[in-house]
Amino acid sequence: MTVLRRQGAGRSGWWVVLSGSVLLTLQNGLIMAAFGAYLVAITTETGWSPGVIAIGYAIVQLGNGFIAPLTGWCCDRFGTRAVSRAGTLVTALGFGVGGIAVDEGQFLAAVVVIALGCSAAGIMPLTVAVVQVLPERRTLALGLLPSGVALGGLAVPLVVLALEGLGWRVTFLGIAAVTVAVGLAASAVLPSEPVEAPVVPAPAPDERAAVRPADEDHDLRAAVRTAAFWLLVVGHGAALVAVSAINLHLVPLLTRHHGMSLGTAGLAVAAMSVAQLVGQVVTGVIGDRIDKRHLAAGCMLVQSAVLLVMATASGFGVLVTAAVVHGLAWGLRGPAMTAMRTDYFGLTSFGTIMGWSMGFVSLGLVLGPLLVTAVEAGPGGYPLALVLLAAVTGVGMAAFLGLRPPAFRVGRPRGGRDAPDRCATG
Repeated sequence: MTVLRRQGAGRSGWWVVLSGSVLLTLQNGLIMAAFGAYLVAITTETGWSPGVIAIGYAIVQLGNGFIAPLTGWCCDRFGTRAVSRAGTLVTALGFGVGGIAVDEGQFLAAVVVIALGCSAAGIMPLTVAVVQVLPERRTLALGLLPSGVALGGLAVPLVVLALEGLGWRVTFLGIAAVTVAVGLAASAVLPSEPVEAPVVPAPAPDERAAVRPADEDHDLRAAVRTAAFWLLVVGHGAALVAVSAINLHLVPLLTRHHGMSLGTAGLAVAAMSVAQLVGQVVTGVIGDRIDKRHLAAGCMLVQSAVLLVMATASGFGVLVTAAVVHGLAWGLRGPAMTAMRTDYFGLTSFGTIMGWSMGFVSLGLVLGPLLVTAVEAGPGGYPLALVLLAAVTGVGMAAFLGLRPPAFRVGRPRGGRDAPDRCATG
């Protein structure tokens, strides 16, 4: 039997994890996690409708998913370094154009450019790079990579200081410069060429993270014919409905609905991000020892409960605690999503399968912010919007509970009988 070995696997692969984490810190801290602060600052200064900023946020999220199939294919064809660097330059261009926008139309056009760049420089190519270079420590690597998403949340108070001291236009131009400088430097260690899969002897059956043989991997056509592919899409998409909505609306919820200052709300986002980081690291350490389906379902149950608390609570301490628990559940669940896809479908066509998965999942990223924006403007306000989010996460929990791995084995022990199905316990 043969297994896949990826170029760069081994100790040097951890530099790819570090580089990817830096890039995600940059992207999440200056874009995703900060959009709630942009909503408050931009609408206050310009008088534009909050719906314009919410649409902008949805465009960024839609771009991340809608372009993901193309991004995944480009990673498999041209290598992740070229894709990431191109995305970095496009993102910086978008912020430069956004900083000089004079009306809502120009601003949204700039956001479209930012969305294109974020897709090419974001989680999609970085996940492909990490899975390629560290197949044996996959879950740990995937748990550490998104630490940049959590660390990016810690930058929100700095973004708030810039918005309050310099204004949003100067802040946007500064973000463009930082994106180019840090993004190009950090992407230098990513794989520069498409990664081949040479044949090497298979690991012993008792090794912890067995790698699926290439001839047992799914291609995209085979993957989409499995129930596992679509249940993962439903579960992951439902989770991201809540995640994207809270990312955009936590700051407005705390400032406009509960009367807290922008600085205080920024600290709440930072606390949520710390909890998310803790959750990601914990999943990275224990992810190969537990049933990832049950972990994901449990996190969805916790997120539903947290959203109901946010819908009914009013005290600062309770709201911040709820945000922290939300971040912890988000962090615990996140790495399991990608790890289950590699467990179930293998590495050979991972970029393409992951890209198409994210294309469908991105609907959740878009619907969450728009749903809350629309409902919050009505008589039900934020409480009704949060209750609806809790119902959506409940659907995602049911999808994870119904998830089953594709019906084939990962490896065979020396005695010749089928080895335990690692997918079934992972």
